[in-house]
Amino acid sequence: IDAPVSAIDAATGRTIRVYEGTERTEEILVNDGVLYLIIGTSEIYRRGGGLFERGEPKPTDYRYVTAIEASTGKTLWKNVCAKNEFLLPLSLAVNRNGVFYQSTAGMVRLDCKSGEEVWKTPRPTPRMRMSFSSPTVVATDEVLLCADRSASKDNKSDGKVVWGVNGWNEAGFPRRGKSILTAYSVKDGKELWSVACSEGYNSAVDVFVVGETVWVGANFTGYDLKTGELVRQLDWKGPPVAMAHHRCYRDKASEKFIFTGRAGIEVVSLDEGWLSNNSWIRGTCQYGIMPANGLLYAPPDACACFPKVKVAGFFAAASQRGKSGKMPFPDKPVLEKGPAWGVKLSSARALPDDWPTYRHDGARSGATSTSVTSATKKLWSADLGGALTQAVIAGGRVFVASRDTHTVYALSAETGDLRWSYTAGGRIDSAPTIYRGMVFFGCADGWVYALIAGDGRLVWRFRAAPQEQQVCVLDQLESIWPVHGAILVQNDTVYATAGRSTYLDGGIVLYRLNPATGKTLARTVVSDLDPDTGKQTGFEPSRGFDMEGSLSDILSGDGDSVFMKHLNFDKAGNKVDEQKPHLFCITGFLGEEWFVRSYWLIGTDVGAGWGGWARSSQIVPTGRILCFDEDRIFGYGRKEIASGPVGHRLDSYQLFAKTKIMTQTKSVPKAPKKQKGAGKPAAVKPEPGTWSNDRSLVVRAMVLTPDKLVVAGPPDVGRKESKLLAYENEAETLAAFKGEKGTFLQVVSSSDGEVLGQCKLDAMCVFDGMSAASGRIFVSLKDGTLQCWGQ
Repeated sequence: IDAPVSAIDAATGRTIRVYEGTERTEEILVNDGVLYLIIGTSEIYRRGGGLFERGEPKPTDYRYVTAIEASTGKTLWKNVCAKNEFLLPLSLAVNRNGVFYQSTAGMVRLDCKSGEEVWKTPRPTPRMRMSFSSPTVVATDEVLLCADRSASKDNKSDGKVVWGVNGWNEAGFPRRGKSILTAYSVKDGKELWSVACSEGYNSAVDVFVVGETVWVGANFTGYDLKTGELVRQLDWKGPPVAMAHHRCYRDKASEKFIFTGRAGIEVVSLDEGWLSNNSWIRGTCQYGIMPANGLLYAPPDACACFPKVKVAGFFAAASQRGKSGKMPFPDKPVLEKGPAWGVKLSSARALPDDWPTYRHDGARSGATSTSVTSATKKLWSADLGGALTQAVIAGGRVFVASRDTHTVYALSAETGDLRWSYTAGGRIDSAPTIYRGMVFFGCADGWVYALIAGDGRLVWRFRAAPQEQQVCVLDQLESIWPVHGAILVQNDTVYATAGRSTYLDGGIVLYRLNPATGKTLARTVVSDLDPDTGKQTGFEPSRGFDMEGSLSDILSGDGDSVFMKHLNFDKAGNKVDEQKPHLFCITGFLGEEWFVRSYWLIGTDVGAGWGGWARSSQIVPTGRILCFDEDRIFGYGRKEIASGPVGHRLDSYQLFAKTKIMTQTKSVPKAPKKQKGAGKPAAVKPEPGTWSNDRSLVVRAMVLTPDKLVVAGPPDVGRKESKLLAYENEAETLAAFKGEKGTFLQVVSSSDGEVLGQCKLDAMCVFDGMSAASGRIFVSLKDGTLQCWGQ
């Protein structure tokens, strides 16, 4: 943020040139080989406005616009604002006719070559502004457009501007205000015409010039560029969605469409009006999305709206394939027979001491009947390389996958010696499943694999993806319809899903397969798009920042039902409406991101949006990671979760044990009643077996045994400030979180949380990368090693 501007080769990342003297640049525009930079601080802090200094460089006492020759770094000119004039952020615009911006004095045009002022037209601007309330300036060859808030008599700038974020409770920072779009002559700065307009939700006014028409938000009315006459009013709203307001960023446009952000990305044709909703994808706050290269790019975001279905990460979406949203299945299932085809399933079942599948069992409890010692030592270590999954153990073998190398390894549980390995056609994102002498796993190449556990030979593989179509994901090719590694086997049936979202590429398909032959027993498509039109269905405004649908996730089951996140399927694979408490994660089991607005829970559905996700955490047990048995739930997570401003207690974490009966709670627990004559609420006695420890490790992995809880992670050294979501010792806290201060394996008493034993691991543990079997603890580490601990 305080370094100079650099030019970087887009293909290689190599630094081509550093432009000295450009430190503290806040805006960069490039036109005809020239860099136009705004240098100097745009923020002025005001106590109570919601903006705080948190370690960033101190504000500058200067702010100016400069032009630099891109090829040489030569400064062409520099124009410094007068002391009583403030250059407003995000108002810089450049074309062949000049450099334009808005200051607190008005609209300004500079000469491109000399930087000298050509004209300045007065325009009052508010002194107290919300942080999102910047002007929108658009320069065409003949007309300059500026949309901004109107300045009232008691809120008119005197050359200084201060910014706030808490507009709803801070006098002087109006959250909403009247705005006006004014057109100026590029030639002399004369006002040509003006119309009323409005800002978006927490975002500036949208102004799009397409041809000779100016489309103005928030209602997208079209005006003639030169005269301001009304051209057309767009029918831009489709069916209502479960969003109380527009997303927190500007909309975008192309020459044919406007891409609004009411709930996700709504496509509005400039000729036909509203075309479709795409509520399952959104942009990041303030920036939004970007249409380019025939795609729609959506950067990562931290929004809690639609979390069960919203795509995560940096995502690029293309136009839908075909006119319908149907899954393109082949005429008959694609099943390949391997060298071990015809081998019968073993009669041997998993022993109570085994750990045969991801998180031990179909319910994904993370609990085992095996007993472990509190005084552990490292018995062996196997250096396999790559990003390892959780290990599974059965029949004296340990099975683990290396995600990015597409490989499943089988090791001796006694010695760690390699017995065999098998490389598939794509990433294997989670642990395989061992069932009756066979190894089952899904793969990002869209196939389900079945191997002989004894020697790794392929019995069969089934293409769950309807077609062989691939996309680039994290630098590797994957099927458009990937399959999670952790296959669910329940009632002698293999259950697997292929797909990413119920809104993408025909949806997600759930298969029931015969474990011995791979034969398809049933398939169920889960889609929230109309199969004929391909348009989004399930509009329910009453859901409150939530929506129908789901992203794919590892399946779980209770013997009767099969679950994918909050969705429930019967034994036959049919989707049912019945809600049954079970373990799932709002954003998915495999996400190791320490995302403040996500958690695991044991319950049914969960709220979303500003407040909903927080209220739900008070109804059912939640945590960053959980384990459970018939009576209790053990976890690591925040002491309390709140949607609004949070302080020290609300941002503190704890290791805890709770009674499982809380899963049936139907309403938010009430605070204890005050006793007569007492100033404080009556003390609540903890239930037997419940406890909490706010001085535990930062728990990344957890296993529950009959009398002990085994956890692994780095130490929690953070010291929180009392009022802010910030650390007093930020550098030390981050270093510990990354494992630079060691990672530890800790054995804790499940009855009271007392630490019984501790040892140091050689590297950071994989998130949820621990299992236990036959009295031993198996830990996958981020350096690519699998370790066995015990007596």
